[in-house]
Amino acid sequence: MSVFILLMQMVWKYMDDLAGRGISLWRILELMGYWSVSILPMAAPIAVLFAAIMVYGQWAESREYAATKASGFSFLRMLRPLFLVLSVIGVLMFLVSNNFIPVANYKGENLLLNIARQKPTFKLKPGVFVAGLDGFSVKIGRKEENRIYDVILYDHRERGQGNVGVLTAPEGEVRYPEGSPTMTLVLRNGRSYLDVKESIRQERLRQGSMVAEFDSMVVRLDMSSFLLGDLGGVQRSNEYNMLTISQLDTSIDLIEGQIKARVAEVSKGMQRKLGGWVGDSLIGFSEADPKLTVSERIQPIHRYRATQSALNLAQTNRDYMNQIASELDWRNQHLSRHYLEWHKKFSVAVACMLLFFVGAALGSIIQRGGFGWAFVSSVLLFLLHYVLTMVSEKLGRTWVLSPFWAIWGPNLALMPIALFMVWWASIDGQLPLHWIRRRIKTSAQ
Repeated sequence: MSVFILLMQMVWKYMDDLAGRGISLWRILELMGYWSVSILPMAAPIAVLFAAIMVYGQWAESREYAATKASGFSFLRMLRPLFLVLSVIGVLMFLVSNNFIPVANYKGENLLLNIARQKPTFKLKPGVFVAGLDGFSVKIGRKEENRIYDVILYDHRERGQGNVGVLTAPEGEVRYPEGSPTMTLVLRNGRSYLDVKESIRQERLRQGSMVAEFDSMVVRLDMSSFLLGDLGGVQRSNEYNMLTISQLDTSIDLIEGQIKARVAEVSKGMQRKLGGWVGDSLIGFSEADPKLTVSERIQPIHRYRATQSALNLAQTNRDYMNQIASELDWRNQHLSRHYLEWHKKFSVAVACMLLFFVGAALGSIIQRGGFGWAFVSSVLLFLLHYVLTMVSEKLGRTWVLSPFWAIWGPNLALMPIALFMVWWASIDGQLPLHWIRRRIKTSAQ
């Protein structure tokens, strides 16, 4: 259910890129399949949380939990078999994150980009001008299957000249075989209006129009731009979310090497540009009074020119260093995304385990299954963990937090809550639900 909800969110997000493109249903289902795999790191923790809190809540509500404890089984002992199952789920989630999700991101993102670049499906709609047809614009009054009526065809193939010709016809026919790069319009009993320009002396233009009637005219339009291109083409590759752990390690080493090489290159360039000045190398400086400043040693006639040159040089260097700072900032952000993706592949499995312990303990404490207090509590806990993850990841992209703390921080913040909930459930602690309900009623009144 969590995969379906998150998948529908992706579909609505990219609806504008999918609608009206003439893409087959199979391609849409293929794209949704890639999305289903890519959202597993988000769907798996919430699915484990929902399952634990609802199952243990139903178990406690049906008194099976009390009977099990009466038989001498503690809450921690009841978690042992499921902890083994959860460990297997964690290992599987790591394998999915490291091996399947990079492939799904690679194929899904390229397929989405190729679909978004397709032009909308060509359709002649009555009363609407359709432009971009090989230099023509077409408008029809009505349409019956392949028959069209009240046709107006503007010719603006000459750029900057506007509409140089107009064709009108009361009726016509459209011939557009599926997959053909050419659409044929057969117009009948119409008229053509063509602008005529004649150059005369004194470089003036006298403009007129030529009108002709026709019984039948055939207009062929190139529709190759509206045909589907190669949807399997590669537009993006080697992105941080398309790499395995070993590939991320290689890419991180490469980016760090590029940053160090760039910093060294800029440093040497600035040293060659600004370093090495010696006062004695300037003519007349060695004979001048050593108590005089540099500006005082320069003759007044050259002082203004030297000052302006120094200001221009300082401004140029400032702009150059600002550009270098922006470049290094971009490179560091690119590096941080690789580090974040590396840690994500491990953090998902840990998040599943922590949320399972929280859900199991909360379900046994509330002793309610189904879509009640247990479901509401699990949603709030998941939202807390999700918000912390998004905020810390955003801070990690700009190195406000290190990538390690950005990814593992939410799990570390959730760990004390999970340990406390497990301890509370192990001592048969209960939540003061009657007090909470009474406070809610008092606030509502």
